Amino acid sequence: MELVRNKASGKIFVVLDDGGENEFLLVTPEGKVRTLEKHLFSAIKVDAKTPLPDRRVSAAQKKVYTSYFYD
Repeated sequence: MELVRNKASGKIFVVLDDGGENEFLLVTPEGKVRTLEKHLFSAIKVDAKTPLPDRRVSAAQKKVYTSYFYD
């Protein structure tokens, strides 16, 4: 699961598709699927000091992510 942080709001978004040069297909914290420009986001680095990625996403994001990749 790839996560990015919105630079303006600080909210976490889940990346569904990073195929375009300038845009992502993302799941918003509310569980909506949106295509948004990459320059609006920063990468989130996950390491031993960072909480597990799935603890920082909402239940709605998990549901959409799961149905997108596994249904």
